[in-house]
Amino acid sequence: MVKMRRLSDKLGFTLVEALSAAIILGIGLFVLGTVFLQEFSVINKLREMTLATLSAQEEIEQVRGESFDVIKNLGSSFTASGFNYLNNPVGTITVDNIYGNDNIRRVSVTVSWASRSGATLSKSLVTLVTRSGIDKQ
Repeated sequence: MVKMRRLSDKLGFTLVEALSAAIILGIGLFVLGTVFLQEFSVINKLREMTLATLSAQEEIEQVRGESFDVIKNLGSSFTASGFNYLNNPVGTITVDNIYGNDNIRRVSVTVSWASRSGATLSKSLVTLVTRSGIDKQ
């Protein structure tokens, strides 16, 4: 004797269930892709900031190796090896007297560049230099 199955006893998915699962999966993949793209943007910005910081630190170290009289007459711009990896980089140096004292100078080094997103970003480092040396005023 052959048993007849009812339509509701069949195993499997209906078209509505399969379509719903595909839509949910598509939304999930879209969100995941968007998150990955944003993370790549953040990683790129951090890379650029690191390169600018290293370039500014390199210039600070060169300045600190100079005599005090040379530091007083530094130019207003510089280039560094990290500039090769930044978009339109500009390096500036500012030397100021502080506290009205001619024996202490504040040296500010700034690196500015155009990020891949089109915004202008900058990183600044500051150090103090004295005529008598690092630990003396």
